[in-house]
Amino acid sequence: MRILITEDNQQLAEFIQQAILQDGHAADIANCASEMNHLLSNWQYDAMVLDLGLPDTDGIDVIRQLRGADNPIPILILTARGGVEDRIKGLDLGADDYLNKPFAIDELKARLRAILRRPVEYAGNVLTRGNVSLDSKSRRVMVNDQNISMGKTEVAILEYMIRHASLTVGKDAIYDAIYALGFEVTDNAIQVAMHRIRKKLEQAGASADIKTIRGIGYILS
Repeated sequence: MRILITEDNQQLAEFIQQAILQDGHAADIANCASEMNHLLSNWQYDAMVLDLGLPDTDGIDVIRQLRGADNPIPILILTARGGVEDRIKGLDLGADDYLNKPFAIDELKARLRAILRRPVEYAGNVLTRGNVSLDSKSRRVMVNDQNISMGKTEVAILEYMIRHASLTVGKDAIYDAIYALGFEVTDNAIQVAMHRIRKKLEQAGASADIKTIRGIGYILS
């Protein structure tokens, strides 16, 4: 999972970024709307944390522009504004949730998990595909009632595959989703991790299976 943090307070942005990274996800920072647009045009994101008080464009206008362009990215609004009008306007324009500043970082992470799990089958924090389940909070992977030991990268890749189940996804898309900008990995890191995931799921009797589509990518069926 990859999150875009659009926040002009660099210290706050980095605080949020570290919290997301500690949960095993990738997070990039844009300090203004123009940086946000650049990142959105070059990377695929699963959700965005958006401050309404940006230096170059009002956050409400950002939401209006994104939804006007049919961009469905889940948006969690951050606002220090006292009134409810902007929060209502943001939600009416298509934002998914909001959080007032100051806030507890655990609440921000919980709200992100809530808006991220809406498009897929879930129960609480758990994403499922067949008899495979992944708790997005504890990072635990289960096949039926059996706990499957997986490393941080393997869990991140499997989460991405479950969220995009039945869709063919390329290696570059997976890389973009799970690694923060500037994180160096070897060329075959995705391939090696995918092999380990597939082997562990198969040994556990998982009904979900990751197939390689030669020359294109992978699909979780």
